[in-house]
Amino acid sequence: MKVNEQHINTISLSAKGQGAFLGAAVGDALGWPQEPEARRIDKNTFSPAEFLKNGFQQWVRQSGGQYYPHQEVILAGEYSDDTQLILCTARSLLYGKRWWHHLTKRELPTWTSYERGGGGATKRSAKQWLAGIEPWSSGDLGKNKQYFDAGGNGVAMRILPHCLLNAKEDNFDQIAKDIVANGVTTHGHPRALIGALAYGFAVWVALKETNTLEYGAIIEKVLSEVKCWSALPNLNDICPTWKNSALQTTNGQYEEIWQVTIREMLQFLQLCREGMKQGSLPIEQEILNQLGCFNKSVKGAGTVSAAAAIFLASRFAANPLYGLLEAGFAKGSDTDTVASMTGGILGAVAGIEWLGNYSIKVQDANYIRNLAEHLAINQKNSQTKQADDITVGKMHLDDVKNQIEILHSANTILIPDGRKAQVSNAINHESSKSTVAKSWKLTTDDGQSLYIKKISRATNKSETSLNFNSHNQSKHTFELQPVNVLISGVEIPVNNMYQSRFFYEKVLGIKVEKESKTFIRCGSISLIELETYKKRNGIYLDNHKPMINVIDLEVASLDEPYNNVVKVGARIVKNISQKDGRRYFSCCDPDENMVIVYEVKF
Repeated sequence: MKVNEQHINTISLSAKGQGAFLGAAVGDALGWPQEPEARRIDKNTFSPAEFLKNGFQQWVRQSGGQYYPHQEVILAGEYSDDTQLILCTARSLLYGKRWWHHLTKRELPTWTSYERGGGGATKRSAKQWLAGIEPWSSGDLGKNKQYFDAGGNGVAMRILPHCLLNAKEDNFDQIAKDIVANGVTTHGHPRALIGALAYGFAVWVALKETNTLEYGAIIEKVLSEVKCWSALPNLNDICPTWKNSALQTTNGQYEEIWQVTIREMLQFLQLCREGMKQGSLPIEQEILNQLGCFNKSVKGAGTVSAAAAIFLASRFAANPLYGLLEAGFAKGSDTDTVASMTGGILGAVAGIEWLGNYSIKVQDANYIRNLAEHLAINQKNSQTKQADDITVGKMHLDDVKNQIEILHSANTILIPDGRKAQVSNAINHESSKSTVAKSWKLTTDDGQSLYIKKISRATNKSETSLNFNSHNQSKHTFELQPVNVLISGVEIPVNNMYQSRFFYEKVLGIKVEKESKTFIRCGSISLIELETYKKRNGIYLDNHKPMINVIDLEVASLDEPYNNVVKVGARIVKNISQKDGRRYFSCCDPDENMVIVYEVKF
């Protein structure tokens, strides 16, 4: 679709913001199946003409690496980590001045549980945040060096929200600082950060421009105002340990490396300027090749991807959809990220109309549009949420995965980034004989789709479930001596500590009083990990099955635990009934133990 130049003059900032966000998402969804790293199983070719005719396509990728191989179906229009991380950044900005805290303590750690196609550097750093460690101060010199060697495009691809939020600012200084502060959460090399700054400045220029942009104007603006975007900002008020770590890891050479990388970025932009002078000649592939977009060793660099996106957006500003296609089908390049970044600039220039139906059919289109509109309208007053001091750790993610396993479809769950989400039925992935891979689609209350995956080794044991057959309980009478009981309790060996804790603590409401890695005490009930129970009691046979326990529980009101049990799908052995003037019901816990719940009225 060719954009009317007079129309560009009338595009609102809200429409530009929505166009930028959705342009990035459409580019991501278009380019993801085209890149070699996507590990697409079928080798069917897909051309720009087919995309224009048929739209997005469903495809299948090989996931799990060599240890947990399985197949993953990607539905038509679904996006990858590029868009996920744009949205993580945008949500963080809803917390105002506490955005960096929310990004590092909640968003990035939670992202590790639902990421799709994430880059190595970003995943490594996000896992460090999940462990409560700043990735530049891990205490391991090798890991620190790996962090400061990370110069990929994982920063540039996610910083668009900072530009939109500050589109009405008169200078780029604060945006530059926010971009670098965002960037250092995952990448330490100047190549990642300077690429993000150059790209961010180009997006900001496009968002601010109310007049028709002349041919090649964005490239010229980025080149001529290099001092506005290229300085290394002082981050001591945000992450005070970062600068010293950068200097120590690079033997005091970090600022020198920064200056060398600026010169590299400028050389790439000058090459793009020369390409613009070629007019209507089809030289796009040649320029991308000269930038290094098809070179496996450098194609994912932040500077390379930024230059490629700025070039293609400038080259196709009047025909934005064809610019997106050029990026998305540049086979051999980092197609999803380059297309996402190109789409971000093109949307900032031309708004949303050029995307046509693609802006509706891309995954979570309404959510993306609404989030962009919020940032565009509210600008510096975007804060709508209060940040808390919760730091998401591995325990939070494990707890969510184990809760999801025992919930029915349409049940809701609170995910660690602070949002509520509705759970779908489990998806069983085709996998090797040694792997069991399942995923659940979660739809958050604000409208985003997430896929939570759980991968494990296949075993001969049947899966633990809350749905079990009922058991007949026999009674015996013995001649016994009276016993003076001081304290009583029952010890229950369990297969899955997370499931059992959830059942007794959350469903039945029994407070956890003491716990360790293999033991949890809930009132008079002690849960002990099955393998620990076997070893302690001299039981080593794999086919040993512990005896069934019967647990009596007295509660003030029967309705709450009964409703909880029904909600999570535990088997009801006997519905609410009357016995000796008391209401009661019985059910099974995750390990086939009988739980009889009595109501006590005072």
